[in-house]
Amino acid sequence: MSQTGYEEVTELEQKIEYYQKELEKLDNQKNFPFVYIIVAIPTTILFLVVVFISDGLIDLTSGLTGALFFSLLITCGYLVLYQPNKEEIRRQLIHDIKALKRKKGMLEAGARGEKAVAHHLSWLPKNHIVLNNITLPSSKYQSQQMDHLVVGPKGVFHIETKTLNGLIVISPQGDWTQIKAINNSLLREGMESPRHQVQRHERVLREFFRTNFGGWKIPIVSVVVMAHPKTIIDGQDPELRVIKKDKLIDFITDEQLRDQLTDQQAKKIALSLATNSLE
Repeated sequence: MSQTGYEEVTELEQKIEYYQKELEKLDNQKNFPFVYIIVAIPTTILFLVVVFISDGLIDLTSGLTGALFFSLLITCGYLVLYQPNKEEIRRQLIHDIKALKRKKGMLEAGARGEKAVAHHLSWLPKNHIVLNNITLPSSKYQSQQMDHLVVGPKGVFHIETKTLNGLIVISPQGDWTQIKAINNSLLREGMESPRHQVQRHERVLREFFRTNFGGWKIPIVSVVVMAHPKTIIDGQDPELRVIKKDKLIDFITDEQLRDQLTDQQAKKIALSLATNSLE
């Protein structure tokens, strides 16, 4: 996980902790009996004083009855005005906590996936240089963070890691759908294809290579890697290569791809990428 990713997880943890404390404070607020007693004590004392100073105009029974009635009226009025707002705030806090936990879980799962892919890449032949969490600046576009770059004889492999559980269905038109089991039922959700994300990364890479290695022909090969071991891929994106992580080494070292970079060129490219990374 990049430094930005760690900071985002930390920020989410702090928000979750804050919202949970607010929820506990809300749940610990007193209910009807407690509020009624708190209101009734001073109200009863006030009515007893009125009975005492009325010099017999108001008897004790009437005073106590009036005190209890007004205490009930004040308590009900308070709860009618306050309770709906309390429940609304409680529902919103619970919703926010769940949403933050889901986001934190996705970030942590993504970090585990990137770590697993980085481990796989460490088994590449020694003439391949692996760079993880590279963020390249751009004069034309926003800076882009790339999960993994591999510089080797066959070019630069740009690897986008996704940690998605369940079945990933990719239509011939390039539409992605995730199907996963939740609470003994199947949840089917449309999801955004990573195609545009990969294209943004490629544009920044090409700009970087033109600026720093204008006379070199540097092939860029992009691939989306599914890091979760239980992910099933059904279909193939028409514009994007999608594979599971156990196929990644073979994909990069495919003998059908001819060598296009010398070892010296690969080292210079990798050094320049690492030196210019913002992370």
